[in-house]
Amino acid sequence: MRARAESSESGVVLAVVLMVLAALSLLAVAGKGDVALQWLQVRNAREYAEAIRLAETGVGMALSAERFRLDAPRSGRYCRIASRCVEWTVRHVETTAVPAGFEKAETPKRALHFEIGALGTAGPRARAPVVVGFMLLARGEADAELPDEIEICRKEDDCPEDSAEPPVRRYWREEVE
Repeated sequence: MRARAESSESGVVLAVVLMVLAALSLLAVAGKGDVALQWLQVRNAREYAEAIRLAETGVGMALSAERFRLDAPRSGRYCRIASRCVEWTVRHVETTAVPAGFEKAETPKRALHFEIGALGTAGPRARAPVVVGFMLLARGEADAELPDEIEICRKEDDCPEDSAEPPVRRYWREEVE
């Protein structure tokens, strides 16, 4: 009789061990899925941050131009590698009087307002469109005709008469696709 009791006890132990192993397996599978999801979220956040940095790089490249066209948009593209690129377009929006706080020189000026649209792309899913507005304070009479192209005067000496001071940023916004 004693042998029969021991064999039935070992059967119960086997069943308990199998249930514990099944529960641990379910926990491991559930944890693995959660870790994989967190890894994807981190990767997407990192790629989006890189796309924003690339868009800001495009804005900087556009602002560093020596001349700005008033008659037609100007575009550019830069790629670190094939999947990490930025494209930008600069376009003239309007010409206004100089805003308050910027009238410092004795020569009449006008404010030429531009917009830069930049799209940073990093990886297959991360795209960051950014719009930056800036103005150029151009010399000349407010109602005088504007040339097709405005040269930027980055040094105080030897600037053309119809040149403009370096760009002044007015706004920055992130567009949502």
